[in-house]
Amino acid sequence: MKYVLPVLLTVMSGYIAAEMSADEFVKHIDGFRGYQDKGFSFSVVNISYRPDKEPRQNQLQVKVLDDKSLVKFLSPAREKGRAMLKEGKDMWLHIPGTRRVIRVAPAQRLLGETSNGDVVGIKLHQDYSAKVLGPAENDKEVELLLTAKDKKSLYYQVKFRVEKDAPYRPVKSEFYSLSGKLIKTAFYKEFKSFEGEEKLHKLLLVDPIQEGRYTWMMFDNYQEQSLNENIFQKESLTRL
Repeated sequence: MKYVLPVLLTVMSGYIAAEMSADEFVKHIDGFRGYQDKGFSFSVVNISYRPDKEPRQNQLQVKVLDDKSLVKFLSPAREKGRAMLKEGKDMWLHIPGTRRVIRVAPAQRLLGETSNGDVVGIKLHQDYSAKVLGPAENDKEVELLLTAKDKKSLYYQVKFRVEKDAPYRPVKSEFYSLSGKLIKTAFYKEFKSFEGEEKLHKLLLVDPIQEGRYTWMMFDNYQEQSLNENIFQKESLTRL
């Protein structure tokens, strides 16, 4: 009997992979954060919590077209008017009152556990190779491992737990650096319907090392939009 369990797990894992490939799971995950090949916009509020400190908050408006994203800072007042542009793997920031556009890193901390790259449109299926690890312990979810196709990606590896049945919502993800260090853990807490499509609404990011540090990301106002490519240019940031 001691050899039965490994065989069953192997069969179950193979069955899941046959029913839904790793890439298909990842495309479903992407679908909860956007509209695939269509232009779209959404808003996001980040609220960072620290022990014995007042929560900090910002509000952003994001527009996405293909692999480009334009982020406008709406609050707090000291950051209002800032604009951040993602072009492929590169990111740029413009601060009002200056003519300079400076390069920033996608992994750079934006607020709390939220990094610059976390607030833009994501296309994990383009940036990562994925494989199904097998069923999760509760047998209602599947574990996936995503590995970056190049070193410029925001995270080197991401481990997901995803519902194994439709609509294949993500449940939890762990983000790892190239050295294998766990950077943050995400819990997908709430989804909401926008124009008949279900999207991620509330995401909880937790610091795995410093207890009591966490950040809520609240996504809202998802809508498809016809967007002009000219706004997604580095030179346009100073004119926004």
